[in-house]
Amino acid sequence: MRYPQPDTHSKESKAQALEQIGTLAREHGITLDEIGAHLTRVSLKDKSSTWLTRLLGYVGAVFVFGGLALYMAMIWDDLNSGARVIITFGPGIVAFMMGIITLKDERFKAASTPLFLKASILQPLGMFVFLDEYSEGDDTQLAALIVFGILAVQYSLSFLGFRRTSLLFFGYIFYNAFAGILMDRCEVDEDVFGVGMSLSVLMVAWSIDRSIHKPIAAFWYFIGGLGLIWSVYDIVDHSPSDIVLLPVSIFMMWVSVRMHSRTLLLVGTFGLLGFLTYYTDEYFKDVTGWPIALMLMGLLLIGISYTAVQLSHKIKRDTALLPPEG
Repeated sequence: MRYPQPDTHSKESKAQALEQIGTLAREHGITLDEIGAHLTRVSLKDKSSTWLTRLLGYVGAVFVFGGLALYMAMIWDDLNSGARVIITFGPGIVAFMMGIITLKDERFKAASTPLFLKASILQPLGMFVFLDEYSEGDDTQLAALIVFGILAVQYSLSFLGFRRTSLLFFGYIFYNAFAGILMDRCEVDEDVFGVGMSLSVLMVAWSIDRSIHKPIAAFWYFIGGLGLIWSVYDIVDHSPSDIVLLPVSIFMMWVSVRMHSRTLLLVGTFGLLGFLTYYTDEYFKDVTGWPIALMLMGLLLIGISYTAVQLSHKIKRDTALLPPEG
């Protein structure tokens, strides 16, 4: 059966297409997992022909950056202050401008990411060199605040203008660096700051995960989850409230399942294993029955999980067999 192709991508045409897909899926007994697997295979097939081009582009960028770094190291002692600033900050700002230019042409958009990567390394380096050569005093914390604050604004504004994922990624890195140094300079309690910052990163990662910039969400899930577990551990280490580590790790695993994040699940799993290791060493180091109790509890949880999965599949099958409304 052949359906006419819609001429536009309006909401009405998309709704009609989805209705047709649902009808075909019910007629042929196709599940959501099979549809997803097919779309994944098609996507990978389409991308397989461009992997060599991307690889050569990234390798070329690494060679250019490596050659520039070696050249700077060779002639560094022979340069004056102005030349040192120009040779570090100059290529960084040029790389950033070239990255912006490539975004305006569909043929060269893929080159923007290595250019922004190069700029994100050379620009702060050049700014630190400038402050070291021309400013008085040795307040490195203030210098870092100035550098990361300016770069956070630069990349954030550029992201608002071009909506490029790499700009969001580097901008958020500079923002977190600025915020972390600022909190430390304001003498905010490390434990409070660690928990608050980690939760903030996780919430931002959740927002990113629900947008077209999803590819970078896994990185921030990892950073936020790891930071949260580490901060909580620092707070409750060797205290009567150390049991808090258990619900925190389990909560993170629950959130990962709800949000379909394998990265957060991995962090939660390692957090739970770390808690079990710590708790055993702290309280049950010589109790033989403790490992056996943990294994029995684990087997019970696995059994419950298997039953829940089977029920979930049954519910999905029953739902797919229901006639469409209307």
